[in-house]
Amino acid sequence: MSSFGFISIEFSGNLAVMKTRPGYAMAIAGEIDRRANEYILGTVAGDDTILLIPKDNISRKEVLKSLSTFIPDIE
Repeated sequence: MSSFGFISIEFSGNLAVMKTRPGYAMAIAGEIDRRANEYILGTVAGDDTILLIPKDNISRKEVLKSLSTFIPDIE
């Protein structure tokens, strides 16, 4: 687990669910929306869970690569 708050990410079809430390999801989702918008259409955040919705024709590998630029432990 990183100090950033990220715990894990899992994919289901073209959607991804990210787990975070409690209270971190909204801040991380905001960073994803700002910094990975070439690949991520949008996010929905709760307290410790984020739903990531990739843009059409974006692979899991591309999603992970875009997030790894600011979430070091994601790959």
